[in-house]
Amino acid sequence: MTSTDTARTGGRPHLPGGARPTVVVSDLDGTLLNADHEVGERTRGALTAAAAAGVHLVLATARPAWSARQVLQPLRGLGASLVSSNGAVTGDLDDPRPRRVRAMAPARVREALTLLGPVPWALDRPSGRLLGPDWPDVLSSGGADAPRVGEVPDDEDVLCLMALRAVPPPPSLLAPAGLGWTSSDAGLVEVSAPGADKRSAVSWLLDSWGLDWSTVVAFGDAPNDLSLLRAAARGVAVANAVSDVRSSATELTASHDEDGVAMWVERNLL
Repeated sequence: MTSTDTARTGGRPHLPGGARPTVVVSDLDGTLLNADHEVGERTRGALTAAAAAGVHLVLATARPAWSARQVLQPLRGLGASLVSSNGAVTGDLDDPRPRRVRAMAPARVREALTLLGPVPWALDRPSGRLLGPDWPDVLSSGGADAPRVGEVPDDEDVLCLMALRAVPPPPSLLAPAGLGWTSSDAGLVEVSAPGADKRSAVSWLLDSWGLDWSTVVAFGDAPNDLSLLRAAARGVAVANAVSDVRSSATELTASHDEDGVAMWVERNLL
């Protein structure tokens, strides 16, 4: 798909009087980052210019904070906010100290695994990643040397439980544990605490700035971005997004490997 910036009717509020957004929220993998999982030069330039013009930048990802900061080095110094672990941790890209944390008690995580059935699993915790006995090294996101454990330990809360499941679970499967789930990739189930989602985390940031969703343009490609795109005044899907995301967006831009986010920012904010 090569259609760019195509307006759609989405039944959501648009910016009054054609005003430009003052908050840019973007997913990372498959959206802002290119196929090599890097911030391209065009993207760095566009976001640098937007920040200089007073736009709030929010980078929202399923990656844990340590992993996100590794790939976001080119965007340091722009005053960007970082939403990591699908919204479990919210803070600033330039400061490792979290400002908002929504985590799960280990007992709840064990209950979730019982409900999910026998599955390979891994945990992201504030201190780092733990891999279950059957979790494949290839999916460890740079954490292949993370400790392997046979069960969920009790010594620390969990930010995100990741499970591999060929068939997605029903939306309400984890309700008995008081938890929810989303997915950033096919076959991957990401379980989080209440309020540990991208929309809730961004809402918290907006409240702290005295702003609301009518000021936001959001970019995404995967199911865990849907709530962002539906809440934002302008929800933009990259061309490589899954079909549900494309159909939920108000606009389309070029793919992540064609600098689609940068293209939209250049045309609409600079």
